[in-house]
Amino acid sequence: MAKILLAEDEGIIRMLLAEVLIEDGHQVIEAGDGQEALALLVPDVDVIVSDMMMPRLGGAEWVTAARSRPGMTSVPVILMSALPLPDEVAGFATAFLQKPFRPTALASTVQQALNRES
Repeated sequence: MAKILLAEDEGIIRMLLAEVLIEDGHQVIEAGDGQEALALLVPDVDVIVSDMMMPRLGGAEWVTAARSRPGMTSVPVILMSALPLPDEVAGFATAFLQKPFRPTALASTVQQALNRES
């Protein structure tokens, strides 16, 4: 079981993704935007899953801030967006899911990220 911080501004999508991860045995911390995600970030998060386009603080901005915290530089980051992944963000993303994607794709991508860390 992993602790996953999920940042997604669309409530229904966040609920669906959290449900998939919980059914897969993970603990999920849900955030509605990047600012909330930064506030909820705990040192023992195993994986960050974030939408790129969110109000107040987007995925690239909040994840960059999170990565600057002690102990967070090696936490796997899975980014999601309907748009292609920008080159300047690709360097710190462990994986990228282009929306729309099947919820099972998230579960397998999280598992792959966790396997890389083991």
